[in-house]
Amino acid sequence: MTGFFLHPNSKEEIIDTYEEDIIVTNAAGYIVKASHISGRHYDINAEELLGKSVYDLENRGIFSPAITPLVLQQKKKVVVIQTTTTGQKVLITGMPFYNEAGEVEFVLSYSYELSELLVIHDYMKELEQEMLLAKGELSLLRKEKLAIDGLTIESRSTRVAYETARNAAPLDVSIVICGEQGTGKSTLAKVIHKESSRKNGPFIEIDFETMPEAMFERELFGSEFEQTETGLLTLAYGGTLFLKGVDKLPLHLQSKLSQILKERKYTPVGAKMPLPLDVRLISSSETRLAEAVSKKEFHQDLYYLLNIILIHLQPLREREEDVRVLITTYLEKFSTAYRTVKKLSDDIYFHLCHLEWPGNHGELINVMERLVVQSASTVITIQDLPPEYRKETEKDLSLFQLEGRSLPHLLESVEMKVLQEAQLRYRTTTEMAKALGISQPSVVRKLKKYFHIE
Repeated sequence: MTGFFLHPNSKEEIIDTYEEDIIVTNAAGYIVKASHISGRHYDINAEELLGKSVYDLENRGIFSPAITPLVLQQKKKVVVIQTTTTGQKVLITGMPFYNEAGEVEFVLSYSYELSELLVIHDYMKELEQEMLLAKGELSLLRKEKLAIDGLTIESRSTRVAYETARNAAPLDVSIVICGEQGTGKSTLAKVIHKESSRKNGPFIEIDFETMPEAMFERELFGSEFEQTETGLLTLAYGGTLFLKGVDKLPLHLQSKLSQILKERKYTPVGAKMPLPLDVRLISSSETRLAEAVSKKEFHQDLYYLLNIILIHLQPLREREEDVRVLITTYLEKFSTAYRTVKKLSDDIYFHLCHLEWPGNHGELINVMERLVVQSASTVITIQDLPPEYRKETEKDLSLFQLEGRSLPHLLESVEMKVLQEAQLRYRTTTEMAKALGISQPSVVRKLKKYFHIE
């Protein structure tokens, strides 16, 4: 409520251009200006307010309390709830205006009926809730979409990889994605393409992992021999070319690709005239290319041209949070696909979350589909698992054979098992202590007790 006040001695009625309840009083409490709608809360015309004393109006019950005396007394902005003659509750704000001597010369007040404010407040709260809900639904949809495609973003390592990919997407630089088979490299490459400036161009994938080596050059560069074949570099013009398993590319073709990337042009097999290169390259590898370079198994120049940004995807055995989401996602997906309703018992859910999953997403998807299809009951249990996935479970359950074993003995067996697992996962007793939620000296004592480790 700033910028509208015109000095009361002015003859201009700018105050009437505002569709708000505005009243100006002098230091004696007399109303000297009032906007044309200022009397609506008090069941009185604005013209009738002019020249009236706020003290008299308060005594007559037109409103209570009067804001002017409070501002004059406190010499600062005052906000109160005022009751009017019609029984309305009004939120009124009074502000002092000073003369050159530093004394309050006028008090300007403006008011809103509380019901109006409550409507606005409720609307804003409702709008805020809808925005939060929409944001949550969009986030959930994004997670579900990524999970269906084989990429989840629950674990910290995957969040880092995903954010790196999203930040790199608009930069149009070459990217290398490393990770074991089935960790979501292809999915992440597609995410990068969809969020890049080339999203309206083609996304072309060439799989060096499965393609016969003799076809590499012709598939990549094209051919103009007896029958013209369009190469993938041409098909990907203006878009993204995903080199899956780039570490499988022979060294002589690595050298040729390196030269092409430097010159930004290439020549199809058997052709005389070069073609312009306009693609973004995203490469993937199951091995760390830096190690391959050090072993002379990968062309160094090509490595530096491809590896502008490196993203590493961890295997599922190191991403328990992602495994949980994938299990739930594919349980629902296959239940819907086969028009059934399946649930996981607590024991099998816990077991699935802690499997190694050497085949990563592909293996997990296969197991979840088999469980949904083969389980005779609505609730899927450990017994529904294929035999090869029950071995570790049976070994773990043997700890809990009660016959001839006391509770302390059983608890010691469990503690020993947990310590063995921690030893495999962590390098130091400090890391073990942090993971287990106990002190480092306690870890040392228990290792000494069970395994005679000093």
